[in-house]
Amino acid sequence: MSITVVLLQMIKLFLIMCVGYFLYKIKLLDDHTRVHLTKILLYVTTPALIIHSFIENAGTDKRDMLGGLFIIAAAMYIILPFIGLLITFILRIKKPLRGLYTFMTVFSNVGFMGFPVADALYGTEGVFYAAVFNCVFNICVFTVGVVMINYPKEENGGAASLNLKKLLNPGILCCFVAVIIFLLEIPVPGVIMEVFESVGGLTSPLAMMLVGASLAMMNIKEMLGDVKIYVYTIIRQLALPLLSWPVIRYFVHDEKVAAITLILVAMPVANTAVLFATEYKRDERMAAKAIFLTTLAAIVTIPAVIWICLR
Repeated sequence: MSITVVLLQMIKLFLIMCVGYFLYKIKLLDDHTRVHLTKILLYVTTPALIIHSFIENAGTDKRDMLGGLFIIAAAMYIILPFIGLLITFILRIKKPLRGLYTFMTVFSNVGFMGFPVADALYGTEGVFYAAVFNCVFNICVFTVGVVMINYPKEENGGAASLNLKKLLNPGILCCFVAVIIFLLEIPVPGVIMEVFESVGGLTSPLAMMLVGASLAMMNIKEMLGDVKIYVYTIIRQLALPLLSWPVIRYFVHDEKVAAITLILVAMPVANTAVLFATEYKRDERMAAKAIFLTTLAAIVTIPAVIWICLR
């Protein structure tokens, strides 16, 4: 993979993110609009993008890969919690924050940033692979993610409560529909495919503008005051993907699948971290700092990781 292509794509995504940042600062994109655009992204454009990517990649070779992709994604979410806990011990994170740090290590920004990067680098094939990971992400974040964010239990007044109803979210439902169409090879009229392609094509610019708007909401001075979060950012955004690569390459033999797995590991902390920290009464400011710094760092670290591992 040409590092020039990667850099140009990351610069493009960064500039779109800057557009979102600027629009929020001049009040052209306010909180009300941002909330509704997020819903459009989650309920309309991302499902269209996922369904289009599955239909575009329908075929015997990809169908045979589907089970393996789910296994790889599941394995990633089984291994990462242990790495997250290890990082908390290396950084000597206080006990009440260990669950939050582990959550932030495990759950990367697969949707808002993963899809745009996968689409930019590999087109619909990359989105297809990322969509499978996103499906496993959605299942894990509302099950083991809830347990993680509540660790240690005694600090939060009891056992974690799982809300299985939240598993019926647009991400999982559209993946289910896409998999059914994909496996049964249900024919889709050309005009419908074009609609899915056009609407799904809005996902990347819309997602990056919303990431920029989210960053614009944060107090930069407050974000830059914690030294430990800088160390965490370096470990998470650079050391983790680089150390993961030999393991990924050993077990994943398909080059593109291995590359997408690496790229998704290298994604910044998911916006979900703030939502969960708020809901389960954890340190939402710390989660916001991690999202802010890892997202900015990703503009440099993702091309660096790709250049080192995939050239």
